[in-house]
Amino acid sequence: MYSIPYRTKLRLKAALKVLGICVAVVIVLVALALIYLQRYVVYSADGPYLDFHRSTAQPVSVETGTGDDPTQISDVNIIFDNAGGEQDDEAALSGYYIDIAMLQDPQAVYDALQELSPCTVMIDLKSSSGNFYYSTSIAGAPRAEIDVTVVDSIISYLKTRGFNMIARVETFRDTAFALDHFSSGLSIRSGVLWSDKGVYWIDPGDEVVVAYLKQIAKELSSKGFKEIVFDDFYFPDSGQIVYTSEKTKSELIQDTASELQNFFNSSNVTISFGNPAPDFTPEGDGSHLFISDVDGSNVNSVIASYSGLSDAKKQLVFLTASRDTRFEGYSLLRPLLA
Repeated sequence: MYSIPYRTKLRLKAALKVLGICVAVVIVLVALALIYLQRYVVYSADGPYLDFHRSTAQPVSVETGTGDDPTQISDVNIIFDNAGGEQDDEAALSGYYIDIAMLQDPQAVYDALQELSPCTVMIDLKSSSGNFYYSTSIAGAPRAEIDVTVVDSIISYLKTRGFNMIARVETFRDTAFALDHFSSGLSIRSGVLWSDKGVYWIDPGDEVVVAYLKQIAKELSSKGFKEIVFDDFYFPDSGQIVYTSEKTKSELIQDTASELQNFFNSSNVTISFGNPAPDFTPEGDGSHLFISDVDGSNVNSVIASYSGLSDAKKQLVFLTASRDTRFEGYSLLRPLLA
C-alpha cells in the first residue's frame, strides 16, 4: 500500500494553508468591492443597474456665513408678499392636500385648483426617492420625471390668488441624497446603506443633512410658502442600523427639529412636522403635526398618543378623506383629487 512521505504531507499542508489564506483574501476583497459598488447602484423600473458616471460625493451647495464651514447657512429674514387669504393662527386649518400620486398628473391638479376659493392647500414637493417636483435651484437635486413647469404654475397660481400655502417634503427618506452623500446615510454593520422597502434613509443628526433641509426650506419660503412640513420626521426603528451617539434617537430628532425651527425663528415661516413619533414635541405653539393614514376608528388613540402637545386641537392636522364626526374640532386637510 502506497504511503505519502512525511515531507510531502508537510508540503501539502503548507499549500492548503496558503490556499485557505488566498480564498479568505478573495472573499474579503469581493465583500469590499460589493460595498464600494453599492453607491453606484441605480434602481429603475427595469431593475437595478450600475452607473459609474454618477457622482458619489456631490457637495451640498449652501449660502455660508463665513465661507469656512460648508454646513453653515447665514441668517435669513424671509418676508412674504401675501396677496390675501391670510390664515388665522388660532383657527383650525381647513382645506386640501396634494400628494405625490396626484402630481403624476399635474395638469389635473392645476385644473382642480381653478374651482377653489382661497383656502389652505398643502402640496408635496419632494419624494422619498429624493426627486423634486418643482424647478429647484439646489445644485445636484434631481427632478421628478413629470412636467415640473406645470407644478411651478400651480405654485404661482396659489401665491397670486391668496391661498394659504404649505409645502411638504420628505425629510430623512431620501435615496438620491444618501447615494450622493454616502457618509450621511444610515448604514448597517457591513457598511452598506440601510433601506426600508427600497428607500435609503439619511442621518437625522448629520450636519450636512440639516444644512440641506434648511436650504430646501429657505428656497420654498422664497416661493411664497408660509409653512414647511418635514414629513416622516423620526429615526427609523431597526436593529440593523449601526449608529453611535451620546444622544438617544429621540434626542437627536428633537435637536434637529429645534435647529430647523430656530433657524426660521426670526421670519414668518412656520416649520412643522409630519408623522413624528408620539414622544416628539415641537417647540412653540405655532408648529403643527400633520398626521396621515388615520380613520375614525383610531383617531382618538392617535390624539391620546401625542399627550405632550400643549394644545392638540390647535396643533394636530389630520390628512383624511373621512367624514367621521370624531375628527370634528381638529384641523383637517382633504385630498384635492379623489
